[in-house]
Amino acid sequence: MKLIAGILVAFVVTFAVGKAGSPNLRQSFPEASSLVGYENDKCTTIVVGPKAGIEGPMTTHTADCADCDFRMGKVPARDWPAGTQRPLYQYKDQYPVIISANRGNTWDPENLQGNVEQLSSWGKESAITAYIPQVAHTYALLEGGYAIMNEHQVAIGESTCAARFWGVPVTAGGLAKIEVAEMSKIALERSTTARQAIQMMGDLATELGFYAADWSGGDRSSGEAGEALTVIDKTEAWVFHVLGDDTGASAVWAAQRLEPDHVAVVANSFIIRNIDEHSENFMYSANIFAVAERNKLWSRASGKPLDFLPTFAPTRSHPEYSTRRVWRVLSQVAPSLNLPGETDAYGNDYPFSVKTERVLTPADLIAFNSDHYEGTPYDLTQGLAAGPYGDPNRFDGSFTNNMTVVELLSGGYERAISMFRTSYSFVAQARPAVPDSLALIWFSQYNPASSSYAPFYVAMEKPPAAYTRGSLGQGYDSSVAYWNFLAVGNYAGRFYRYAMVDVRAVISRVHTQLVQDTAAFEKTILKQIAASKGASVEVVKALTEYTSVKSEYIQTEWRALLPHLITKFHDGMIATALDQPSIVMRKLFYPKWWLEATGYFLHKGNFGPGVILFEPTPETVTSSSALSYTATMVLVAVCSSLVTVLGVMYILHRQNKRHEYAPIPSANV
Repeated sequence: MKLIAGILVAFVVTFAVGKAGSPNLRQSFPEASSLVGYENDKCTTIVVGPKAGIEGPMTTHTADCADCDFRMGKVPARDWPAGTQRPLYQYKDQYPVIISANRGNTWDPENLQGNVEQLSSWGKESAITAYIPQVAHTYALLEGGYAIMNEHQVAIGESTCAARFWGVPVTAGGLAKIEVAEMSKIALERSTTARQAIQMMGDLATELGFYAADWSGGDRSSGEAGEALTVIDKTEAWVFHVLGDDTGASAVWAAQRLEPDHVAVVANSFIIRNIDEHSENFMYSANIFAVAERNKLWSRASGKPLDFLPTFAPTRSHPEYSTRRVWRVLSQVAPSLNLPGETDAYGNDYPFSVKTERVLTPADLIAFNSDHYEGTPYDLTQGLAAGPYGDPNRFDGSFTNNMTVVELLSGGYERAISMFRTSYSFVAQARPAVPDSLALIWFSQYNPASSSYAPFYVAMEKPPAAYTRGSLGQGYDSSVAYWNFLAVGNYAGRFYRYAMVDVRAVISRVHTQLVQDTAAFEKTILKQIAASKGASVEVVKALTEYTSVKSEYIQTEWRALLPHLITKFHDGMIATALDQPSIVMRKLFYPKWWLEATGYFLHKGNFGPGVILFEPTPETVTSSSALSYTATMVLVAVCSSLVTVLGVMYILHRQNKRHEYAPIPSANV
């Protein structure tokens, strides 16, 4: 089984093509200092066509980042005076991702939490790269580090991709003024359809210049140079790709529409292939062919269509880091295709999208978000690296024991969709059968496999405080959703195979209850919406109250789950019969393969006459294949009687001989 880079920085760029117009000397690959602690790739996004989803198009986003701001916010709809300028905030992923008095409660400087030095450093507003004219009216939307969904049910997912060209922001000496996070937010502020959002983002990138999430240069900038967005509305689902151009002052972009019954996945690598210049299923920048030709990446004279992926993306040292996640989702929605788990650097065995063989629900997409390749040859819950209890988490690499970059990147682990360093994730539903006032997402923070997704309506007044407060720097806080999920996930990881049974039971029970409650709530609120002809004050109040109540329900369940796990699973034991007069402590111990791998059997025991077989703390219950307590006691009694008989016979045999201590034999029994 091929392994992939655990530190997620393994980009070996095939072509050293850089951005013109700014400092851009390619960094030497062995320079470890530039890569320490850096994660190039952060996200996975899945997009579902209108006939592939149970109620219409859907999209997801797992915002995977070790140190990102995990909060989400509601940006209210607003009318703007003529002449207002809209600031373009410089990209940042750490807390606070945005500081603005004009983007709702979450990002308001009054919501900042920190010490005097931190507050002084952050200031009252995020760094600005430029301004653009503000429109007369902007729509309400939900957002995290990136835009999520607006009041017209236009939603966006995101995944960073490697690309050949990257821009540098004007604040760092470059020529570019906008990055994909701001593009996505402006698009949702101003768009009512997916096509409109895509055209707007493309125009912003080409006119203002697109800069990468990392602009320090070299492989790490190439690895972050491109972006893929999944964009849906009530009738269509699209995939959008963008990267800077070779001037550093513009951009190249393309978008492809899914067939109505198809599903696509982006996992840190572009997936759009041949551009069809004559199809309504494609949109692209006017300069796309010129940029490719002048850099000798493609030629119209070849008679071949422009293949976006190999034209604008380099290969990487561990391509399966991306291709495996794509395979995993596509193979689950279209198993009859028998797609291979192994492919080449560009994933040529996988189509842009596949026709789903079953209609998908939000629960299906949540399951995909929570996946660790269970039951496949790449199952992260199996093998020595998973430990004795099957922990699927593989922590990010670092240069321990003076390892070089080459040493570190010469190996690695599988990269699953579900990760311990997910800041937040969501499933957005665009539902043509319901009014826009019921625009809905299912939102969570931390690792999808150890969290619950809450129903949030875009029309709610503001998100519950559990999702708008807290930071990694502020520390553990049981009133913050992220920390409740993280605490359970980290503790359960110690005894994963056993503890996750209880965790999954809570996740399943909570989600089932939320689906039932949400369906019942919408049945009632639809009547109220019809009567008021839209999202009246009363409707907004009801939506806000519902999301708040369900948020508290989730947090109550997860706050109770941590002490439950600590009580039941600790010190290598499972505590059972806690409500009985005598509790039963079951020993977990370790599987035999783990004992063999860790040298357990190198510690030889002594056996023979006169040697007792004694265990200081008798086993109560071993494993599923062990004898029950009662059967064990019966066996011990029988063996004791047999030993007694044999002992008497031995003594009688030796009665005429000198009595002395016999040496304990060293034979291995």
